[in-house]
Amino acid sequence: MHEFFTDNAHLSGIFLAYSILAVGALSPGPAVLAIIGTSMEKGRQPGLWLTVGVISGSAVWGSAAALGISAVLISYSNVLIFIKIAGGIYLLWLAWKSLKSAIEPQDKTINLKSKSGTVWQLWRAGFLLHLTNPKAVIGWTAMIALGVTPSSPLWVSFVLVIGGVFISFLCHALYACVFSTRRMSAIYLRAKRPINLLFSGFFGFAGFKLITSRI
Repeated sequence: MHEFFTDNAHLSGIFLAYSILAVGALSPGPAVLAIIGTSMEKGRQPGLWLTVGVISGSAVWGSAAALGISAVLISYSNVLIFIKIAGGIYLLWLAWKSLKSAIEPQDKTINLKSKSGTVWQLWRAGFLLHLTNPKAVIGWTAMIALGVTPSSPLWVSFVLVIGGVFISFLCHALYACVFSTRRMSAIYLRAKRPINLLFSGFFGFAGFKLITSRI
């Protein structure tokens, strides 16, 4: 690991890849909006468990990218098309859930215990959301390509994946912590219907666009 601190060429590529990943993780997308919505409605802990699920999916794609598996998936368009369609259907299902929540009678309080779901359900939702996102495959592949050169030793790939997963977790957990505050919960309580309608529209648009777009 002495090379990690002495090889500036490898370090510059690693930090460039980290910066690209951080910008992507902080950019609003299906995973970020799902974490925001869950944190505002159900609280910090459910939001963090959903985050753990998202990061678990991210770790799968990061490992696949480091091993070169994602490049193989990208080269086989049929496999990526299947992932794309599955992700689109899942986003449409999230859109329906948000729409259903918007049209249900509005409660005056948020019962966190009855609505939070189990740890397994929250983790699975986040995991599936990220695992069925073909852009995650492409994003991790691009990140690995930025940080790894033909002359890079094997440890560079491991550092990229481990550090990338950690950075991604921090970025997503930040949303969970910020949007689970009392103030944000109060905002959600007052504007639950329009917020859920907004999420429903976003998830529906993203799901339709994902299914109909070209890879």
